[in-house]
Amino acid sequence: MEARKVEVNCSSCHELLTIDFATDNFSSEIQIFNGKKQQKRTYLKECPHCETINYVMSDKKEEWGKRKGPNIKLFLFSGIFSCFGIVVLVLLFMYFAFKGFGFVFDWLFS
Repeated sequence: MEARKVEVNCSSCHELLTIDFATDNFSSEIQIFNGKKQQKRTYLKECPHCETINYVMSDKKEEWGKRKGPNIKLFLFSGIFSCFGIVVLVLLFMYFAFKGFGFVFDWLFS
C-alpha cells in the first residue's frame, strides 16, 4: 500500500509544495458515532520559502500507507497509572509530614 503525495500551493507565497503522507507530520482526529470509529488525519508541512505551515486533510485510510497513528489505549493507561502514582506520593508525603508534626509537638510539650 503506497502513501499518497499531494501537491498544493502555499497559502502565503503560492509556491508549489508536495505533502508526502508517508514522511510528513500529521495529527489524528478520532470520532466515535453510534459505535463506529471515524478517523481523520491532517498532514502538515512547512513551506521552505516563507515558513508558513500548510496542511491537507484526509479521511481515507488507503491514502495513508502503512504509517500508524497514536494508540489511544496507551494514553488512557498512562493517565490512569500517573493518577495512581500521584495519589501514592501524596499519601506518602502526608504520612511523613504528620510524623514530623508529631515529633515537633512531642518535643515542645514534654
